Amino acid sequence: MKVTAIDFETANSSPASVCAVGLSVLEDGMIEPVLETLIRPEKNVSAFYYGNIRIHGIRPQDVVHAPDFVQVYRQMKPHLEGGLVAAHNARFDMGCLKASCLNCGIPVPSLRYFDTVELGRNVFPGLEHHRLNDLCEYLDIELDHHRAGSDAYGCLMIVARVMTLTGIYDIEEMLHQCRTRIYTL
Repeated sequence: MKVTAIDFETANSSPASVCAVGLSVLEDGMIEPVLETLIRPEKNVSAFYYGNIRIHGIRPQDVVHAPDFVQVYRQMKPHLEGGLVAAHNARFDMGCLKASCLNCGIPVPSLRYFDTVELGRNVFPGLEHHRLNDLCEYLDIELDHHRAGSDAYGCLMIVARVMTLTGIYDIEEMLHQCRTRIYTL
């Protein structure tokens, strides 16, 4: 079964203010980055807050010529269908997806997803923190943190490492054995 990892960066505290997205896909044992792009936030959510810029380094001038969410969603949609979606702190990323769709008048996709924070806590309970950068460091996964494409790839590499660790390569069975829930959007 295909697993697509997604990661958003936002311009401000609105989940609809997406300014970057990254997607990576795990299918047939191969992990491939499939999309990394800046996004020009919609006018009603386009203010960039200093705190957000400090985290990801994306500034208003960086997205002036970037595609808008509607254009980017057309590229994302096929990768979100027909499998599971993974995200690290999935509540945030699924909230961004939903809010951005609603803000642009796009039907919110029906999808099933899981959270690699939950997976990490269940599989590696002895770690002090289960942030993406902490898990990637622990599992020796290269990460350029807060770059959406790298974060999506790192998230999916965590899934792949847990599959190898457990010896369970059926994603739904692995999640079940690791007591990690599958949610619906």
